[in-house]
Amino acid sequence: MSKSKAPEKIGQYSVEDCIGQGAMGEIWLCHDPSLDRMLVVKRMKLALRGVEDLVQRFNREVQVLAAMNHPNIVQVYGYWMEKGQLNLSMEFINGWSLKQILDKARKLPVWVACSVLWDSLSALVHVHSRRFVHRDLKPSNIMVEFAGRTKLLDFGIARVENQDITLPGTIIGTTAYMSPEQVRGDSATELSDIFSLGIIAFEMLSGKHPFRDEDPEKTSKNIRNKNISLVDFAEGTPNNLRRLICKMLAKDPAKRISSAYGCLMELDSIMSGLPRELAQPLSSWLRSVRKELPLPAPPKWKKGLSLLL
Repeated sequence: MSKSKAPEKIGQYSVEDCIGQGAMGEIWLCHDPSLDRMLVVKRMKLALRGVEDLVQRFNREVQVLAAMNHPNIVQVYGYWMEKGQLNLSMEFINGWSLKQILDKARKLPVWVACSVLWDSLSALVHVHSRRFVHRDLKPSNIMVEFAGRTKLLDFGIARVENQDITLPGTIIGTTAYMSPEQVRGDSATELSDIFSLGIIAFEMLSGKHPFRDEDPEKTSKNIRNKNISLVDFAEGTPNNLRRLICKMLAKDPAKRISSAYGCLMELDSIMSGLPRELAQPLSSWLRSVRKELPLPAPPKWKKGLSLLL
């Protein structure tokens, strides 16, 4: 798809480049001269301004992001209409998506996977505390800054508790990262987000998706019926981490680990002995992966935790 012709300005911002383009519009990298910082602007296509469900989706992302204030969630700056087009300005995340990282590195070191999972769960605890459900967690919606911090983004199909813009039975999200209840067309809940993040955690540790098949129907069937056990994980994955992810991937929501906070507390125990501030070592590791340099030494763990390296 060819890039749209760049406008000179969007609102008060000087346009630098188009860094994303999709069915709903474009994402522009811009410079804010008043604060001398880079940011991004999501601009809805002019032709879609009368498509009510897409306008609602755009408004929903603004609603969700405006309610968030967390270091692991992309920050919203402004929202306005300009010449008939909706515009959303947000924090520019200078980094790679987790999808880009997995495409390059495939299986991640356990400490790297734990760091990304820790930040993602921290964000999810905040999202759920505000009565929102993300509904579309996947590697392309998780960014890792080159500085080493992980952030969640793309809340365009997020759901407010007891409020929804979709009809019952409508499947919303990315099939390969859906929970069994989403695949069936049931409403997504906080427990659905936990299942999706469990898929991502398995993929980070094992270098493969636990349910994906070339046939989308088979993928959906696997999500509904294929159980993940401790033996399915890559060698070197600690058993307590395997058990946590298996609980995240329970088919029955009633048997799934009950909250993102509960996941975070179990992960806290698993990561005992590892510094919680892993931005600097993760930054060094990501730089080596990007530039195909020798990997740096992993962070030091207390005695007895060498399996996590």
